[in-house]
Amino acid sequence: MTEKVIKFGTDGFRGIIAKDFTVEKIEYIAHGISRYLLNKKNLKNKIPRVVIGYDTRFLSDYFARSAAEIFSLNGIETLMSDTFIPTPVLSNAVLAENADLGIMITASHNPCIYNGFKIKGPFGGSATMDIVNEIEDIVNKGLSDGSFKEAINSLKKNTASGGNSYIKTGFLDKYRQQIERIIDLNIIKNIDFGFLIDPMYGAAQGLYRTFFDKYNIGNIFEIHNVINPSFGGINPEPIGDNLNEASEFVLKNNLKVGICVDGDADRIGAIGEKGNFISSHHIFAIVLDDLINNGRKNGRVVKTVTTSSIIDRMAQKNNLDIFITPVGFKYIGEEILKQDVLMGGEESGGLWTNGNIPERDGILMGLKLLEIMVKNGKTLNEILDEIYKQYGYFVYGRNDYETETEKRDNIRNRLDKDIPDIIAKEGVSEVVTIDGYKYILNDGSWLMIRPSGTEAVVRVYSESFSSERLKRLLALGRLIVKGD
Repeated sequence: MTEKVIKFGTDGFRGIIAKDFTVEKIEYIAHGISRYLLNKKNLKNKIPRVVIGYDTRFLSDYFARSAAEIFSLNGIETLMSDTFIPTPVLSNAVLAENADLGIMITASHNPCIYNGFKIKGPFGGSATMDIVNEIEDIVNKGLSDGSFKEAINSLKKNTASGGNSYIKTGFLDKYRQQIERIIDLNIIKNIDFGFLIDPMYGAAQGLYRTFFDKYNIGNIFEIHNVINPSFGGINPEPIGDNLNEASEFVLKNNLKVGICVDGDADRIGAIGEKGNFISSHHIFAIVLDDLINNGRKNGRVVKTVTTSSIIDRMAQKNNLDIFITPVGFKYIGEEILKQDVLMGGEESGGLWTNGNIPERDGILMGLKLLEIMVKNGKTLNEILDEIYKQYGYFVYGRNDYETETEKRDNIRNRLDKDIPDIIAKEGVSEVVTIDGYKYILNDGSWLMIRPSGTEAVVRVYSESFSSERLKRLLALGRLIVKGD
């Protein structure tokens, strides 16, 4: 059996720049994908076509060019973005350019020392596991037997044996056209309040403004909109303390909302007019509520197992089918491809709504929030208050604990056998074992222990009706993981 030197996780291959993530590995992966495409039948094009994008991370443009060169040397028609772009723009380009696959160089919301290589399927969303597994096998076999190194060196020495050089082109215009088919800009153009955009030094910087330029809306503010490979010393993930500066800006300038997206703009968080953080759970509820109120009551609601149960209550009260997946947007994407999904979302900020390609999109969701605010003449906090009155209040928390691999496995083995006594005493009504151990309690609260399958990490999630109850449940989770 071939040892896997390069492994694709739930959203591509990632690693520390210059240690795990190198030009050499990017070339190997690109060559493996080329082999995959050249041997594949029933592609969209007689000559396989790929589109490539990259974010604002250190060396992302260089890694993208390295991949593009290998694709073109293999005779693959290669279109590469002429500037940094968000992942949703690249995903849209797969369809807009009729490509067979898409490649995005990004490590999304990970720390600045990381970079990554995402593969998008011919439908625009994250490549399905059958595609990923086949590519992974091809790449690792070529690495193991040395054939890839020899083949790549030969291609570089004799460029005449390769294909055409890659083409640099723009993907943003067609993305904007797609978004304008989903968002009602005739509503948004009536914005009469100030709002903030925080791209977190990432690939969405400047993009939101382009939707409003023709309407001469002047009350748009944007921070963290320069290239900064260190991301200002924070992880470009729109949660918690990472948004302190956005929160302060909203309060200081008396703005109604802050829209915050991660480094490649496929995840979203928000800041309310009080400077409070509005999580992806709340945003999911706000958008779903808008769909329901506008008569959109056909189709399933799909969510990951760690996402707030308010989504379940909303679906059940409105006779919508709810479908629960393991953690990872790829599982939601697989359900979207089955055609009958109204909305989908995950705890980590990835959300999707009917009408878009099967891919999470923080930019689209940010515009959707603005549309909902203008349409209702209310702030997000005011809309949430109405949702709480109808479906119940909730607070949510998550803690990640690094541990040893052996201890992580021991925790999993213990939880496989029985419900821990300290949880059983809380009154367990149901145990859900999708991607972890989720204990539904009699009072409607829940606690989930989720040992990672790839890292020496155990994640603890909980939701309840009060901060006090949430704090207690998270403490019980810590006790199970840490023993203190």
